[in-house]
Amino acid sequence: MNNVNWRKSAAKDVRPFFGVATLESSLESAEIHAPFSGETSFLIEPQATEKLLISVRPNLNGAALVSDSVKKGDLVLAITAAQPFLKKTCVVATLPVTGKIPDEVEIGSEVLDQLGGGLNIMVEVALCLAKRLPKKPGTPFLLGHWLSKKTFSLKAPKPAEDFDVQPMSDEDWVKLGWPAKTLYSVDYLGGFNEPAAKDRQLAKVRVPADIHKKLTLESNQRLARPIMASLAAEITSHVIAASLQDWENADEVVPLSPLSAFLKRINRVQKCTFDELKALAKQPGMPKLKALLHADQQSVRAIAEG
Repeated sequence: MNNVNWRKSAAKDVRPFFGVATLESSLESAEIHAPFSGETSFLIEPQATEKLLISVRPNLNGAALVSDSVKKGDLVLAITAAQPFLKKTCVVATLPVTGKIPDEVEIGSEVLDQLGGGLNIMVEVALCLAKRLPKKPGTPFLLGHWLSKKTFSLKAPKPAEDFDVQPMSDEDWVKLGWPAKTLYSVDYLGGFNEPAAKDRQLAKVRVPADIHKKLTLESNQRLARPIMASLAAEITSHVIAASLQDWENADEVVPLSPLSAFLKRINRVQKCTFDELKALAKQPGMPKLKALLHADQQSVRAIAEG
């Protein structure tokens, strides 16, 4: 027997519903307000979330809702918003297609608050089965089966100084020679004042697995958000201290480097030149630099509002 090696070349939803193929194009013109656009991916600056207004225009193509297998009365238009990091989804609206479909559906602040404020969320408009149907080849039959879908992604720009986080068990910490309940550790790997590269890590960050899971699954963001913001500020200050010898004698900041991105972040809070940043980084304990980092992460505000 010949050995066959299978290789995955692309991820794609397989929709075997050839009996309702005409319905697949019914949501091609759906739009989201950012401002209104048919694009499916948007970058939202963190400081813009307080005034973030999200609305969806379904623009349902009635002419495409023609099928011998599924009637209009069997269909519903569902609009959802999800935060993959929190593993949470909110149903914004379910609209029978036999009725009047609103020109615009607003995703209110009460929904965004449940999803961590509106950053890094996915908004989905889907044409679904409103009820269970008899099984037939090539046709949907389960309640909720989607026949047409358009997904919009709203993400925060990823700073060049970002790094991956590795969850650690108590045993993992002990094997490395650290106490079992270490809150975090940071290994600076280099390249802080060099052009960022996707295939090169700036630092290796470790946090306890149980804390990482708790923060990831935390439904009450009044607790999770300030803790995560505070941790991010502390970890970044550690990278600054560890990397100082790499850039303290540099005459300028290298464009597109993590240092360049970091300096831009600091300047969102308070005007700071490269020389001033060096002076702040050389202060014992870096008190003012840490204050700027916490202000950029809005840690204090998040704790006060909690």
